[in-house]
Amino acid sequence: MTYKEAEGSMVIESRYWREDLARYAQAFRPKSKPPRWSERLVVNFEKDVSIALFMVRRLAEAGKFSSKMKQHKAQIFRCAFHGKPWRLIYKDIDELYRLENEEAISKGVAFVCNQFIHADFTFAFRGEDRNWEGLYTSSDFEKRKFVYRVPLSEIVRILELAVDDYPSRVSLRYDPDKEDWITVTD
Repeated sequence: MTYKEAEGSMVIESRYWREDLARYAQAFRPKSKPPRWSERLVVNFEKDVSIALFMVRRLAEAGKFSSKMKQHKAQIFRCAFHGKPWRLIYKDIDELYRLENEEAISKGVAFVCNQFIHADFTFAFRGEDRNWEGLYTSSDFEKRKFVYRVPLSEIVRILELAVDDYPSRVSLRYDPDKEDWITVTD
């Protein structure tokens, strides 16, 4: 690969990104003695999830995954919006969304990543054992349709897949209409 081709992908060596993703996946796993709730803990957790999923999307856009990542479907849940548009204040999402009518759905990794990257809000919640159980989120594009409950186990699964998924073949072709290199993987 020439310098010009590498410049098009912007992620020359993905190993370092994957090392960080492995650390995030480990940090998100349940603990035997989880720390007590604090505002700082919640904010940092929500921030770390968003950063980790941004990294996954960035690696995907740079062509650093095989088709296995594109084909992976995360098992998440959605609840329909029923609030009034002028009341989009997320302190009480149960007033805005029908949480009691949750629907299980399968969505691709890109969709899940984009819900956090373009989040209008993110709300982390814990289980009875005080471990993080998942997050509610909705992008600015989806907020008047659905809120998504993403189990933390699905986020960890996406991160673990990102750590281990390398393409076996990569080719680049120049697209004169886009004036950019297009990365194609297996």
